[in-house]
Amino acid sequence: MTPEEFEHCRYLPVNALPYWREIGEFIHACVMETAAETDRTERDLYAAATPFVLWCWRSRGVPLERSRIFRGSLVEEFIHLAETGYRKSSKATHRGILWKMLEVVNPAGASRPHRAISRSTPQDPYLPHEIGALNSWALSQGTVRRRHDARALLALGLGAGLATREILEVRPLDIRQDGDQLLVAVADRRREVPFFPEWARTIADIVDDVEPLQWLFRPGRLNATAGQVTDFMTRSRTLLDIRPSRMRTTWLLRHLTGGTPPAELLRISGLKTFAALDKIAQMAPENDEPRNSSKNFSSP
Repeated sequence: MTPEEFEHCRYLPVNALPYWREIGEFIHACVMETAAETDRTERDLYAAATPFVLWCWRSRGVPLERSRIFRGSLVEEFIHLAETGYRKSSKATHRGILWKMLEVVNPAGASRPHRAISRSTPQDPYLPHEIGALNSWALSQGTVRRRHDARALLALGLGAGLATREILEVRPLDIRQDGDQLLVAVADRRREVPFFPEWARTIADIVDDVEPLQWLFRPGRLNATAGQVTDFMTRSRTLLDIRPSRMRTTWLLRHLTGGTPPAELLRISGLKTFAALDKIAQMAPENDEPRNSSKNFSSP
């Protein structure tokens, strides 16, 4: 079975491509059965099942049998040992999907309790040379569509500090000009966030190429679901550490060191407490401390 046979679900198993003739038939059967029994999309099921099955078969030497592959112990081992580079939220998404598949294709293997996923530590901000590398990465993507998506991801993350879910839900109609500022409405339009000027120019270019009701990042999606950013990055085959969480930290720190009042930053960021800014402020270089406040924001 070839990857071309799966174009109907718009999923191409890039990293598993050399082994697809061996594992594709097995994955396809499990995905289709699970899709018929649950509300999970085929695309999301493929994105979680493919690296898991490949790891079980290639790294652990497990035969391609449902009762041998889809076991709670292997799912937990994969999540905690094989996905060390993933964010906590992505691990949780993949584990949830794999347990859904377990319950459908091998219910007897789903009796093992979940092991807690360790709390992620605050993400380090990107340094200037790293942001330059991210720009180069975005501009070097192999197709116009992927360049569009990569630039949109960076502009929404580094330019407006949006969280992953917010990035996935932005449409061109959420972008508006207000005087000399370009704003994006997020969180069901409960708040508007101004772009940093250099990213405003990027967004303005991208908006012109997308229909108002389409998604700005990866237009053509039917919905916004967890894992779509991770899936995009998996296909990029880059060694760069590209994460919306780090982009958001970078954006927050730039505002703090640039003098944005903490109360205003809470409003536009969607954060709830000043204590949340304390952790970010500690990342500022000693010679670049926040200007309009002390390092401690726990009290307004």
